[in-house]
Amino acid sequence: MFALSRAFSTHHARRASLLTRMVDAEAMSRQRRALSQLDPHLRRDIGLSDGEIETELRRTLWDVPANWRR
Repeated sequence: MFALSRAFSTHHARRASLLTRMVDAEAMSRQRRALSQLDPHLRRDIGLSDGEIETELRRTLWDVPANWRR
């Protein structure tokens, strides 16, 4: 019984992890879209150049900050 419970728990954790990653990926996509739509004066306010923003926008969906992958 314990082995079945443990297997179910592991499977559930993987599904939760996948769901979490999907939610995180959507959040990253939303943030990058918002970043692309900032006015130039707001870009300067947050300290990012147009080149830095373009680099961020070209990153792949799964290329997220390291602390998101923990």
